[in-house]
Amino acid sequence: MRVGVLAAAVVACTVLPAPAAAADAAFEPEATVRRVDRIATLAVARAGDRLVAAGERGRILLSEDQGATWKVAATPTHHTLTSVSFSDAKTGFATGHQGVLLRTEDGGVHWTQAAIDMKDKPALFAVRVAGGKGIAVGAYGTYLESADAGRTWKSRRIGPPDFDKHFTGIAPSGPGRLILAGEAGTLFATADAGATWQALKSPYAGSFFGAIGLANGTVIAYGMRGNAWRTTDGGKNWNRVALGDYKGPLQGASELAEGVALVGADGLIALSRDGGATFEVKPDPSRATITALLRTALGWIIASPSGLRVVP
Repeated sequence: MRVGVLAAAVVACTVLPAPAAAADAAFEPEATVRRVDRIATLAVARAGDRLVAAGERGRILLSEDQGATWKVAATPTHHTLTSVSFSDAKTGFATGHQGVLLRTEDGGVHWTQAAIDMKDKPALFAVRVAGGKGIAVGAYGTYLESADAGRTWKSRRIGPPDFDKHFTGIAPSGPGRLILAGEAGTLFATADAGATWQALKSPYAGSFFGAIGLANGTVIAYGMRGNAWRTTDGGKNWNRVALGDYKGPLQGASELAEGVALVGADGLIALSRDGGATFEVKPDPSRATITALLRTALGWIIASPSGLRVVP
């Protein structure tokens, strides 16, 4: 068994109920969810003033009031969704199991499956679209690229011919610069918006479960056993981020108005106000695993396999 798998995907596979055996074409998502605190949620993002959360059974939830109430978006899949992101207030993307890559043009209210030129249907873990160009990554070295703002995608192999490690995160590190993170210490960098990629020497042999790129070009790759590593020079040099005694998996990261947050098992919330150089660890009292985090006027929006909730 491969151990270097995206932490959120492991949670999804081991905690979420199995979907009903029905063809995607016949699947009709529910219109109402009464208890969002019981829906396994793996990702949260902003679409302008709207909040968008994604997780089990292809569910995407929307909030117009900073997380006080939620409604259900229209999606074409029942497969678990692993990420959600927006390139502007209207255009967004979500990735998921079985090659799911959804696109919205109305701020997350309606979603359609993007056209992908790919034989297999691997799990996809991250997507980023900017300036009309898009990159999505996933299991077994899956790398997709788009030249039309994410409407259509083509598969491409990067790395050595036998490369099959899972890609789990995409992080911008400057104009035209990106870093990919993944299984077994995988790190790749591009300085030309993805035209070419170079494998980086990794500071860590264990798996990265994701990566975040901050506005100042700093990148933090995070993963197993409390490992978070920070670079300010595009991946040439890495410094380990100290998180006290925490040794659990790091499962998500968010850039906030006041800095950056890392989240993980045992209710981990680690906050930095200096660009990720140092963090203050403040576990959530519930000690539930946290997969994503946002702050609103109502407080923290916390996503986890246990559900979605607001903590003042």
